[in-house]
Amino acid sequence: MCKRSKHIIMEEALRLSNRLFHCRLNYYKEGILLSKHVDEIISRHLSIRPFHLNVIEAACRGRFKETGHSLVLADLLKHPIIQSSFIERFLNIQHEFMDVTAEKDRVDVALKGKDIFVIVENKVNAADEQKNQVYRYVHEIGIKKYGFKLSQIYVVYLNPSNRTPPSAYSLCDENNENNVFEALGEKHYTVQSYKYDIADWLRELAIDNEPHISSALDQYIDFLENKFHTSPIDKNMNNEIKDFLLKELQIEGKSFQEQMTALNCQREKVNELLSSIDDLIVELRKKESHKIMREWQSQIQKESQISLAHDEHSFGIQLSNKVWLGVWDGYDEANKLPYWGFQLENYKKSVMPDILNSIEELLNHVGINHYKREEKDFVAWCTTKNGVTRFLSLYKGAQEKGLLK
Repeated sequence: MCKRSKHIIMEEALRLSNRLFHCRLNYYKEGILLSKHVDEIISRHLSIRPFHLNVIEAACRGRFKETGHSLVLADLLKHPIIQSSFIERFLNIQHEFMDVTAEKDRVDVALKGKDIFVIVENKVNAADEQKNQVYRYVHEIGIKKYGFKLSQIYVVYLNPSNRTPPSAYSLCDENNENNVFEALGEKHYTVQSYKYDIADWLRELAIDNEPHISSALDQYIDFLENKFHTSPIDKNMNNEIKDFLLKELQIEGKSFQEQMTALNCQREKVNELLSSIDDLIVELRKKESHKIMREWQSQIQKESQISLAHDEHSFGIQLSNKVWLGVWDGYDEANKLPYWGFQLENYKKSVMPDILNSIEELLNHVGINHYKREEKDFVAWCTTKNGVTRFLSLYKGAQEKGLLK
């Protein structure tokens, strides 16, 4: 092939790539424009809302974390009538009263009886899935820690506004195998939404002669309605949004099938846009995390002359007992915070008790009492906002305890 032909092919490829890029850009712009108009409708209606007071919203200033929702749900489930209603409605079972815990063993809400263990995973604020999360709760907490059989375990998975099941990332083991929902069977798990299912269930509860319980229910229902814009006072706003979408998507008066096709197409555009936004967030977080790691590493080496090994997301040194003392950026963790830790590949307390003892002695020596143990390959670890100060204190402790090479 002559040089001129190659040049023509390259130019055509570039033109095609440029057209595809602009098509994708316009694709995103449409979604952004729709989102902007809907946001304007919501803002306008909220600005003219009559005075409204919800004690939960007032206390949390609109930022009610998932842990808060879990605590409310757990407290409600401590009421016999409410607990019985919950398991009958969402799991189609009846059982004597069970103990209820919240935020224990990392399980959002748990109901534990003599022969039954119910795990409630709360994603009301659309928190990211965590690796092997549901799988670990069933196998490590339900089966291994509490001794329940798989046939005695149930899972209630709560989304914000849909019934989309969690992915294999959460349901499977480290090898992306052994899907725990498939192992449990359809009668032992359910996926529900706060916006529709939980809210409807709460509205239908009837607790007689207990005004404080009824008041608590009213306040929480009201909070959820405000969160998801399903309150009766939002009726005009929701109707305006609906009319706007019908007109903008040009589907007013069309057949049901045509309307569904157009709406599903628009949903795909929005999902693609959200996916691109998520990718951008990850990319920017990686860059910022990388920058922080290099700044911390540089400061440590400048202040102490310590020679640190490093990769893109961490730095540290190896101790004389083969344990790695380091700081990690944490960009891919659920809380997105940097953390310090003592890492040892294939670490197991049962066969390496001396390792844990030496690290605990070091931590006690430097005055660190709050940390997490035995997770993945970590002997101990904890999040930190100042990797320099924390690493230097741990390094000094290791030096004084004779753990440096």
